[in-house]
Amino acid sequence: MKPRVKKPYYAFDPKEAHFLFERTIKFESRADILAKIPRIMHRMYFPKKAIFTFFAVILAFILVIIVTYIINLFSPSLAYKIGNYFALVLLIDIGILVYLVDHYFKIYLEIRSVKKLYKKNLEWPVECYCAYFQEGIYIKSIDMEGIFYWDDFMAMGCSKDALVFHFCPAGTKSGKFFKQYYPRLDNVYIFIDGDEQVRSLIAAVNKHYKDLVTFK
Repeated sequence: MKPRVKKPYYAFDPKEAHFLFERTIKFESRADILAKIPRIMHRMYFPKKAIFTFFAVILAFILVIIVTYIINLFSPSLAYKIGNYFALVLLIDIGILVYLVDHYFKIYLEIRSVKKLYKKNLEWPVECYCAYFQEGIYIKSIDMEGIFYWDDFMAMGCSKDALVFHFCPAGTKSGKFFKQYYPRLDNVYIFIDGDEQVRSLIAAVNKHYKDLVTFK
C-alpha cells in the first residue's frame, strides 16, 4: 500500500509568515477516537439537499396520484396525460435513492480508512498539532505533515467537530504535483472540537478564496 506521506511539502517558511495561533488536539485512547470518527464523518458529509429532494419527490408523486384520481372522475383523457408523469417522477426518486446509497457507501469507506490510522500500533495519547497562519496551515499528525497555502487544496469542509482538506484529483496539474509528496492524496482531517477561533478563521478564508469551504 502506498504511504500517505512520502515527504513533507512546505509551501512557505513559517518564520516569514503571519502567525495567528496554534492548537494541539490530544486523544487519550484508541477507543476515544474510534467512537468519534463515525459521528464526525456523518455530520461532515450529511447529504441534506439530496435527502430533502428525495422526500419532496415522494410527496410530489403522492400528489400526482391524488390529482390524477380526482381529474379522472371528470376527464379520463386528461388524467391519462397527467399519469404519464408517474414514470418520470418515479425515475427521479430512484435516481436520488441510488445516489444516496452510493454516497453512504463512500462515507462507510472513508470511515474505515480513517479508523485504520488509529488501529495501528501507536503510542497513546496521540497528538495532532496545527499552526494557523494568514497564508495557510502547518499540520503534523499521524497521517500528515506539511505546510500548505489555503488554496493548495481543491476544497475544504468545516463542521463543529472537524476540518477536512481535499486535494485535487490525481489527473489534474495540482494533483500530479502533490502526489509526489502524498501518493494517495487522501483527505486530511483535523479535529477541532468546536473551536470557534478556528471556525472564524476558516470563515475568513472562505470569504477571501471565494467559496473554498463548505460549512456543515
